[in-house]
Amino acid sequence: MDDRSENLPDSYNGLLRRGESEIKVRGSRFFGLAVPVRAECEVDGYLREHGERYPDAGHHVYAYRIGKAVSRERYSDDGEPAKTAGMPLLSLLSGRGLVDTLVIVTRIFGGTLLGKGGLVRAYSEAGRRAIRAAKVARYVRGHDLVLRVPYALWGTLEYGLHERGHAPIDVEYLDHVRATVWSSCHEKEDLEEWLAEMSGGTLHPCDRGTRYVARKVIEE
Repeated sequence: MDDRSENLPDSYNGLLRRGESEIKVRGSRFFGLAVPVRAECEVDGYLREHGERYPDAGHHVYAYRIGKAVSRERYSDDGEPAKTAGMPLLSLLSGRGLVDTLVIVTRIFGGTLLGKGGLVRAYSEAGRRAIRAAKVARYVRGHDLVLRVPYALWGTLEYGLHERGHAPIDVEYLDHVRATVWSSCHEKEDLEEWLAEMSGGTLHPCDRGTRYVARKVIEE
């Protein structure tokens, strides 16, 4: 993903993958789904998916926060008493600082009323378990720097890059070595200075733009 907007943050919390959950409370079954999303138009697709997967369900509750610079938030109780279902899910997202994230919890009624407090607890727990299964990660914005390296320099350069925590990616062996190195925004200047110093000023990285990379899983 190439995103050169200067308004984007250097990092954000997002999901590492898709996560699901299932709990049973006094006969009612709750099915949770937590997924990374980049645009609001993706939400309807996941809601349709859950609706088709659980055709007997009476409620498909959801909440999302989308947008890294300015988050857009929305939730739906989908027929449950006001603020007993969607709002708790949104609170989960904001509490973990999650953006670009959608959580859906579908309920199949089991014949016993849970009361407002019971609904809040059940929807919260199903959402929490889905998020836990998806894993929360810290995404860091950085640059993809493409290097054109003579073979005589490659061994030393590769070792040095690994030592500095910048393992090369997309390495191609042509009449020279072509390698891409990812660097976080705040480390880029130091990396470029090191490349110039160790190569005697012969290496000139080509900046191919920025993207976010998951750097650390954040435990609950």
